[in-house]
Amino acid sequence: MTRAKTAFRTRPALAALVGLVALALALGGCALGPGTGAADDFDPTQGAPAELQGFYGQQIDWSDCGDGADCGALTLPLDWSQPQGDTVSVALARKAADGGGHHRALVMNPGGPGAPALQYATDKSYRDYFFGSALQREFDIVTFDPRGVAGKSTPVRCVDATQMDHYLYDLPASPRGTPAYIAESEANSKAFGEACQANTGTLLGHVDTASVARDLDVLRAVLGQPQLDYLGYSYGTRIGATYADLFPERVGAFVLDGAVDPSLSSEDMLVEQVGGFESAARSFLQNCVSNASCPFTGTPDAAATQLAALIAGLDQHPLSVSDGRRLGSDTMVTAISSALYSRSQWGTLARAITRVSQGDAQSAMALADQYNSRSADGTYEDNSTEVLTAVNCIDMPADQTPEGVQRLNERIRAAGPVFGQFQANGTAMCSGWPVPPTGTPHRVSATGSAPIMVIGTTGDPATPYAWAQSLADQLDHGFLVTNVGEGHTAYSSTASTCITRAVERFLVSGEQPADGLRCE
Repeated sequence: MTRAKTAFRTRPALAALVGLVALALALGGCALGPGTGAADDFDPTQGAPAELQGFYGQQIDWSDCGDGADCGALTLPLDWSQPQGDTVSVALARKAADGGGHHRALVMNPGGPGAPALQYATDKSYRDYFFGSALQREFDIVTFDPRGVAGKSTPVRCVDATQMDHYLYDLPASPRGTPAYIAESEANSKAFGEACQANTGTLLGHVDTASVARDLDVLRAVLGQPQLDYLGYSYGTRIGATYADLFPERVGAFVLDGAVDPSLSSEDMLVEQVGGFESAARSFLQNCVSNASCPFTGTPDAAATQLAALIAGLDQHPLSVSDGRRLGSDTMVTAISSALYSRSQWGTLARAITRVSQGDAQSAMALADQYNSRSADGTYEDNSTEVLTAVNCIDMPADQTPEGVQRLNERIRAAGPVFGQFQANGTAMCSGWPVPPTGTPHRVSATGSAPIMVIGTTGDPATPYAWAQSLADQLDHGFLVTNVGEGHTAYSSTASTCITRAVERFLVSGEQPADGLRCE
């Protein structure tokens, strides 16, 4: 049965630029002076308990991995509460500062959960899009694939590509909302979880965000940095906020772009995210009906009704594509969500909807594939679906009782008149998940940290603006920068001069923008 997912996914808007799905991001930097690195006498093991000094004192064996970058790996405890036990490997990439000499390291995470990150250091097209020239000149750019992310880190493994196709794209056998539909949804979630446990083993219980934040502190130390310069987008802001709360005295200048509110329950987070995509869809439709090529007619409200009817019609009459898969309503919602991550894809979305109305599903399926990191040959570029599920299910407990699921679905339908009926799948994503949650929603304060910049975009569908407002308020030394506009996250090479100036001056020299800065 198709899984119509939300929750801090990648940012498809950049596919045309770099050939891959790009991710939701957030920025961070260190409070050291511009152009300075760690002191010569810096001891990476200072302050580390005796049982952890071997991890903090390790040396990275860097080797050339192309395009001017070096790659390496960290060895870290599988279970931070039992550091003498099994270990995991976390892959790293580093591109030296263009200015030459000894520079600070800017560590970046592109979100997900589950987004691979090495290419943001190793691929020049990624670097040039996500890091302005000032950052590339003043910082060594360092990225890491968190524990669980496939590639060279110890990965979460669940199913093969054919099985993933079934999980993501198969149509339900029973009508939506019926007891049989709910039972089918629960069975699929449970089977997926069991496959993850069987193929991943004990790592599945240790991919939580708190463990990743502790990994990040080891990375800080082995890079020779008394404080961490950090760039995190979307889910990467949850990593950054968790790190700041655990190690406030080691925070440099963090910029958290497309912020996640760590105080929200899983239920509230999903409901608010559905509302965010609903609002983004309304903005798309308002723009669309002003164009002669729009597949809808009348007012934006009328267009919303037409869109909902088109999606619902795919439940009864799914459309086939050339490889035999069928476009049902859930996959259509995934396709629409994919395009709503960036205003630059609104034209692509309008054309895909027009073709669906004409019986051609190929363009819509391509948008869904982009969201799911599925290549044209049927392989998957990464394991982001597995990691997203594993991290969210361990980080955030959810009410899995029938009453709790019913309440959640009612709230989802209310939050999204267009999308809600399709996102209310009859069961929670973590239904039957084999690993109990270890995290709990909580406010973060990072008491004693350096100032932390939090950026929110007013029309962000995946991380609603209210989340950035909340996170900035929670942090003792957090401050909010508002990006007025549509799309997921703010800072990149296409950002406004206002956002670019605020972010880069803060990261490079610690200069804070005017209080309450709004970039329009």
